[in-house]
Amino acid sequence: MAQLCLGCMRENNGEQVCPHCGFDRSTEQSAPFLPLGTVLQDQNYLVGKKLENNAEGTKYIAYSNTMHSPVIIHEFMPAGICGRAKGKTNVVIRGGYEDEYKKLNESFLSYYRTIARLRELSAIGPVFDIFTENGVSYTVEEYYDSIPFTEYIERRGGSIDWNTARPLFMPLIASLESLHEAGIGHYAISPENLVVTESGKLRLTGFGINEIHVTGGIFEPELMDGCAAPEQYTEGGVPDESTDVYGFTATLFYALTGILPDNSNERKADGKLPIPTAVFKRLPPHVVTALAGGLQVQKSSRIQTFENMRTRLSSAPTVKAIRNEAERSAIRSEVAQNYVPRKKESISGSVWAILSVMICMLIILVAGIFWVHSNPDAFKNLFSPATTEESSEVSESSKTDPNAISIPNLIGQNFDEVVAKQSGGTEYTVIKSNEEIFSTEYEEGVIVSQSPAEGVKADKGVTVVVTVSKGLPTRELPVISGQSLETAVKSLSDQGFQASGNYVASDTVEEGKVIGYENYNAGDRAAYGSKITIKISTGPQT
Repeated sequence: MAQLCLGCMRENNGEQVCPHCGFDRSTEQSAPFLPLGTVLQDQNYLVGKKLENNAEGTKYIAYSNTMHSPVIIHEFMPAGICGRAKGKTNVVIRGGYEDEYKKLNESFLSYYRTIARLRELSAIGPVFDIFTENGVSYTVEEYYDSIPFTEYIERRGGSIDWNTARPLFMPLIASLESLHEAGIGHYAISPENLVVTESGKLRLTGFGINEIHVTGGIFEPELMDGCAAPEQYTEGGVPDESTDVYGFTATLFYALTGILPDNSNERKADGKLPIPTAVFKRLPPHVVTALAGGLQVQKSSRIQTFENMRTRLSSAPTVKAIRNEAERSAIRSEVAQNYVPRKKESISGSVWAILSVMICMLIILVAGIFWVHSNPDAFKNLFSPATTEESSEVSESSKTDPNAISIPNLIGQNFDEVVAKQSGGTEYTVIKSNEEIFSTEYEEGVIVSQSPAEGVKADKGVTVVVTVSKGLPTRELPVISGQSLETAVKSLSDQGFQASGNYVASDTVEEGKVIGYENYNAGDRAAYGSKITIKISTGPQT
């Protein structure tokens, strides 16, 4: 082990500067971190340089003498509670915090023992060993070559399409689903806590006890801006599976758009889905609705489980019906291929025909007797049949999944009115894309597009994302002559203009009143959002 570089744990022939990673072996690791070259658990692990640390503890690269390979040593040493003198290995617990440390240490051990039992999950690095030494606890985790997910996205041009994201993120969903089934969560899912391995798979990093991901605890919370759910910012907020659904969805959103959603606290006011129109148009509708459902700031409106999220992302709402029909077709095909006609017996075809008719009549008779017995009022119904409309309604409802709805047409309706109508409804939720567009066809505030489209079959509770018109790209300048400055500015602002003032003398307009426009006349049209200069009277020129 003397020939190993303590920066990368590869053999470097004892050179001062490692030819593989550039680590200088004369480097010292300052307190409170373990000194370079520390050995743990009866000489089994050689500790190298610090990789990362947070409020929970520190991770080091290390070498396992048993496995003959690099590993990651995770030392539990909660900030503000534990300390270590320079050059020492033993940890000192801060006076008065012994009970707090004991409680946190038990939480740490329980958390990582659960993760150790889930080592078969593809998106979670396995935990090989857990032990106690130097007065604190340690875990030993797999070390693997990887690149940060953010770097991967940058290399792909700043974002990836759904066809690329799908095989990356679906295994992560399965791992997170198993994690929560085991009774623990991550609560810090973000692009910063994902890496891409050499085999092209996503691995989730940044695990930690719940206490470091909530507000109001002993630690300053480590919340991932843009990925943390609103309940994590609230003192006493309880994270659950939907909290991780929010972080996962925000990370997927980043992968598909190249940007993170706004801070969830800032989104509470209107809950807009900040998705660029260009991206919105190229994503499948069921992916857009899954993003919208997973990023709901209201916890009760959010997708609650990874099972539900997987279902939303796996296929479009109509695929289930197509798949079922495909399975039925496959069964019919298989039956047809394996069907072997019976060898004809000596009984003639006419005899077989007579027997068949008799059997059918007998079956019909028995069924009729049973039906009449079970439905004593049936004959009454025969003489008072339902109307054609009612019959059609019953027939149609019998074909419809009670848990499915047909997406209505919202285009051409006022957004605020639509939201008011469906407030409290359970069939679907309408949210507005943050990008509004100008339209010569639709007035301001009217919906111009929607996803999913009208008529698409979807599960109840689906989120419909709409784009709202900003109205005409040009607006008519209102009459402002003789008005007070405040009134004129408000009139322009209501039309979407920015007002600026220029004070000039006037013999006809009272001081402080508006004379008119500098470069326009009332009734002229100007681009929405443009700056309009108005002239304000200073009274007669002296």
